[in-house]
Amino acid sequence: MSTTSRKSRRPTRGRRTARPTRSRPPRPAPGAVGGGTAASPTRAPRIPFVLLVLCLMVSALVSLLVLRSVVAQEAYAITSLQSQNRGLSYQEQELQDEVAHLEDSDRIAEEAEEMGMEQGEAPLFLDPDEGEVVGGQGGAE
Repeated sequence: MSTTSRKSRRPTRGRRTARPTRSRPPRPAPGAVGGGTAASPTRAPRIPFVLLVLCLMVSALVSLLVLRSVVAQEAYAITSLQSQNRGLSYQEQELQDEVAHLEDSDRIAEEAEEMGMEQGEAPLFLDPDEGEVVGGQGGAE
């Protein structure tokens, strides 16, 4: 095709050809809300939806991160309390052993003898009805 034939098919700038009229909605101005290109009306509804989905995903990830850190912190606290409980159980057992050793009657008797105390005799009791002294080494007399 030659350049002259292409020029003959194109309308010139000053001259307009009559075209059949179609009922189209008027185009918005380039600076108007909603964009100025033909692709804008199809993208406009998608952008808020994509932003909503992204916001939901980000908020879900942040909430999972916070939840995971709280769970980890609580697990650390539980572990710390369990080890503290174990240490206190060992200390309680040692104190119970010490109390059992201190309550031993043989040990008490030995310490009393070391302090100069002597073994006492069997106690004597007065019987006011009979007017007798009861007790002694052989028990009731």
